[in-house]
Amino acid sequence: PCMPRIQTPPRWTAKTADKYHLYELSVQETDADLDFVEGVYRERRGAEPLRFQEDFCGTALLCARWVQRGPRRTAVGVDLDAACLDYARGRHLAGLEPEERRRVQLVQADVRQAQTPPADVIGAFNFSYWGLRRRTDLLDYFRHARESLAPEGCLVLDLFGGPDAQVECEETTKKEGFTYIWKQEAMDAITNHITCRIAFRFPDKSVLEDAFVYHWRVWSLPEIRDILHDAGFGTVTAYWEGVDEDGEGDGVFLPREHAENEEAWIAYLVAWKD
Repeated sequence: PCMPRIQTPPRWTAKTADKYHLYELSVQETDADLDFVEGVYRERRGAEPLRFQEDFCGTALLCARWVQRGPRRTAVGVDLDAACLDYARGRHLAGLEPEERRRVQLVQADVRQAQTPPADVIGAFNFSYWGLRRRTDLLDYFRHARESLAPEGCLVLDLFGGPDAQVECEETTKKEGFTYIWKQEAMDAITNHITCRIAFRFPDKSVLEDAFVYHWRVWSLPEIRDILHDAGFGTVTAYWEGVDEDGEGDGVFLPREHAENEEAWIAYLVAWKD
């Protein structure tokens, strides 16, 4: 009988690596985000969400995966970065079936101004909206997002917090064929501004420094919730991650009204239009 092929690790270097692909492998949990979106919508509305909008969409991986989940599903991706959108077209949309590709629309625009069809769900993930560092800018975004939703729609955000979100650190995570490096500068105590960087190191010792650099404001959960209410959203619910028997996050997010301020945590906020 034929022996199975042995999968060898990819041999990337700093010169040959695709930073967008490595970002997706390191940071994004596409299926988990979409499962969560579907679950909270189904629980409240008793129906499947069909129209999804990915704000700050980057390479629009979520959009591509969304339309693959059902023949009636449509997706819109909004981002200002032309290079990211070009990558999305050349990699993710090109990999779809023609019929699926027709159900994805990519829009190069400011998320506070983009004109898009009404969405059942708008998602802003990977803390991307933290790039809006003034309250007035974040309020403008939330107002526009609310206007862009269908009458029974919701906005889903992720966020992180805890003391570790405010201090200088460097974390490395070993992946297949590379090491993911997260570098975080100390937060400014007066402005809550912070700079975070992503680098990738390879087996040949080469390093792709500053592959991505973010200048964010560390927004607290109460601040975001208050701004969502000011923008006109009705119910705003925090979903907190449970823990397994080892005390690690178990990937299951449930609605909570109170939670311990752990050293580091990740949560979702779901804001309903009505």
